[in-house]
Amino acid sequence: MKKLFAIILMSGISCLAFAQKKTVQIETGLNYPIGLEKDGNKENHIGVYVNGIYNFSNSPLSAKLRVSYDSYTVVMKEYTNSPFNGRSITILPSVNYNFPASSQIEFYTGAGVGVSIDNMDRGVFNNGKKCHAILTPQLGVNIKNHFNISAQYNITHKNFSRLMLGIGYIF
Repeated sequence: MKKLFAIILMSGISCLAFAQKKTVQIETGLNYPIGLEKDGNKENHIGVYVNGIYNFSNSPLSAKLRVSYDSYTVVMKEYTNSPFNGRSITILPSVNYNFPASSQIEFYTGAGVGVSIDNMDRGVFNNGKKCHAILTPQLGVNIKNHFNISAQYNITHKNFSRLMLGIGYIF
């Protein structure tokens, strides 16, 4: 009986925590790529992103649509002048599962599938652009319902995969 009461109480507290969040939120922030290969950090630059967030009511799930600009190192061992500077525009819908730790801190994990428009020349949409499918597992923490710290690994064509760290503000 005590276990059943504890489960009901925890479920109630969890629902109250989710009910306090806005249904639709916008997040904007900065991201930075981390190279996982040798020479993988030579051409990295700060990028920007915007997230549209939909929080399902009375549910730990949220859906996001992320649009980001990334500038990172592309290491291609078959070329002697490698590494190159890669640039991408990423459009990534994702689903996250939220774990509220307290009224101030909420952890989340999720995954997304989208598209990445990649280029190793100046700009993204110039000659040489390529469109790749992208799969992205992600982890993060929301602090005080306004600050987000995230990590996501963009799995795409072997030369364009990258780990992205981000910090953003949720409106």
